Amino acid sequence: MLANTQIFQILINDEDVMNISKRKFIQGSLYSGVFAVLGKATFLQSAFAEYPTAAFDETEYEPALKGLIGDAEMQEGNVTLDAPEIAENGATVPVKVSTDLDNVEWISILGDKNPRPWISRFYFHGKSKPFVSTRIKLRESSNVVAIVKADGKLYTSKSAVKVTAGGCV
Repeated sequence: MLANTQIFQILINDEDVMNISKRKFIQGSLYSGVFAVLGKATFLQSAFAEYPTAAFDETEYEPALKGLIGDAEMQEGNVTLDAPEIAENGATVPVKVSTDLDNVEWISILGDKNPRPWISRFYFHGKSKPFVSTRIKLRESSNVVAIVKADGKLYTSKSAVKVTAGGCV
């Protein structure tokens, strides 16, 4: 027991050992800081890329849709939208969107009769599986529309949801 205590005291009092530890600590902190800043910059760049602010502010479905996709044509199919036919509470309507398409850039969800029709957009990178499971608010019975952008093309699917108690005011 005494031997362990003496070795511990020698390590603590030895300046060379302490300087090496400090040096490694400072280097590690510096590298961590640099990687954190670079990682954050990369994340922020992709997080704010092509965010259609005007579409989010629209209060009508058609202008919001035009703000999201412009004049691009959408193709029906290749998108699976799973939403309930009847939602007892419009404040929490479960929605799932998936596709087997490759190179999916984003998935957007809209509610055509909401005060702000564009509900959300989810971005995907690389080989990630394009699947979204979320809960949305619907003010009244309406169509839920999913739009998928993959390989520069737009695909869509919609589902009618009857809301018995509204969620948006």
